[in-house]
Amino acid sequence: MSDEARVAGVSEGEVIEWEVRVPLLTSRFMLWDFGKVIVISIAIMYALVAVMGWFVDGEFVLMPLVVFPIAAGAMAVLFAIACLLLGNRFTMRLAVGPEGVVYSSGAAERRWNRAAIILGLLAGSASATGAGLLASSREEGGFPWSDIHRANQHPAQRVISLRDSWHVVLRLYCTPDNYDRVLAVVRAGLARGAAERSAEAEGEAPAPKRPWYAY
Repeated sequence: MSDEARVAGVSEGEVIEWEVRVPLLTSRFMLWDFGKVIVISIAIMYALVAVMGWFVDGEFVLMPLVVFPIAAGAMAVLFAIACLLLGNRFTMRLAVGPEGVVYSSGAAERRWNRAAIILGLLAGSASATGAGLLASSREEGGFPWSDIHRANQHPAQRVISLRDSWHVVLRLYCTPDNYDRVLAVVRAGLARGAAERSAEAEGEAPAPKRPWYAY
């Protein structure tokens, strides 16, 4: 454990666990992340329609560009409604420790994800169904430190954005009481992850490759 972690009051091998209710419509991080979800969902929809057209008619079918703003607007409205139903808060359980980070969604959020999928299917809305499926696929999970390359700090908002080699994989929404302790564990974990990647690159500790669908 680093000197910084000791100063922050983190003991050797300690795992910090906490639950936080993250603001939605009033959080720039949530709005930015949901914007990316909209783009990904619609891109998947475009790709699926194009591929299905190729299989059925032997040529790719490209939907009109007007579909994009319509679908994006529908998803934005659904997101706003979901935020209001959840009281503009999203419950997350987070944990950081020597091995990595773990996250999971609250029970109410899981139920709403299922409802979004069912309502999307009943309404025949690919965008709503896609958003629900994407949300459900990220209800829980974790990352070892070897997968985390760096962390962006946002002390004013008490948020730590964990990144792999090219994008944010998880945001740690901390409390006023644990931000410094969590940051100390993250920094120690980043150093450990860098050492593990260096060892793997030198062939000292080869690790099995993750399957493509894990990403």
